[in-house]
Amino acid sequence: MAAAVSSAAGMSAGSESTFRLSDGRLLGYAEQGDPGGAPVLMFHGIPGSRLIRHPDPSTAQRLGIRLITFDRPGIGLSSPQPGRRMLDWPRDVAEFADAHGLDPFAVLGWSGGGPYALATAHELPDRVTRVVLVAPVTPLAGTEFTRELSSDLRRRARMGRMIPWLVQAAVARDARAFRRDPERALADEFARGAPCDRFVLDEPELKQMLIDSRRETFRQGTRGVAADALLYLHPWGFDPADVKVPITLWHGESDETLSPAMGRHFADVLVGSEVTFVPDEGHMVCLSRWDDVVRSAA
Repeated sequence: MAAAVSSAAGMSAGSESTFRLSDGRLLGYAEQGDPGGAPVLMFHGIPGSRLIRHPDPSTAQRLGIRLITFDRPGIGLSSPQPGRRMLDWPRDVAEFADAHGLDPFAVLGWSGGGPYALATAHELPDRVTRVVLVAPVTPLAGTEFTRELSSDLRRRARMGRMIPWLVQAAVARDARAFRRDPERALADEFARGAPCDRFVLDEPELKQMLIDSRRETFRQGTRGVAADALLYLHPWGFDPADVKVPITLWHGESDETLSPAMGRHFADVLVGSEVTFVPDEGHMVCLSRWDDVVRSAA
């Protein structure tokens, strides 16, 4: 039988929680906000972990939301799952929700978490009340949307399609740079993105959250991260247009990581979705507009 276990190792309360799935794997998760509130399950991008959320829990608490964030397999506290597919994720979510009495619930996917939020709604339409997508990545396999990625991500996508092991090497290089000097690694990364996103490096709590999250990203090494990255290059296993759950979409007009063209594509194919393109905001719109984003999931 699945069971939840917790431990603490110098992090904030709840950040070291794991749930044992029926196949024996552990699913890492963290919570903030109102323990008795409406559940919102948040899925991170890549690189990311269960700690990639606004560090201030007051928004979720004020809105009566129980925000639960997760580590995907091989990342943070979650066990690896060799050969996994995008559609394996909703089964883990369903099992977690069953054990914790979360029914119904909303899902929030930021960046690379968007496909996982849509997959969950596709597979669990009677349980998911709303999907919130923030700067989401669109399907890349068999499309031209690779051109809408940042130059660094386009290069990695080409490597992933031609010589997949080079993605593992690139992620390993990222991990070494981060371990040597986390602040320098983040500064270098943000220097390649939209200038408007760099506010996160000027706010100590946000910067520390990013450092903590990135440390968890590489907790088990780099294989889980590389495997997660390569999944985006394969078919998702479902058509996003078939998702019938209410959808809210946010995208920064100045996003240089995942072009607003991706958001506009989803706005076209996700019929009836509520769409907000935010002027002068980039990929960090999830943090800069955190109150609005969380409120839209309620």
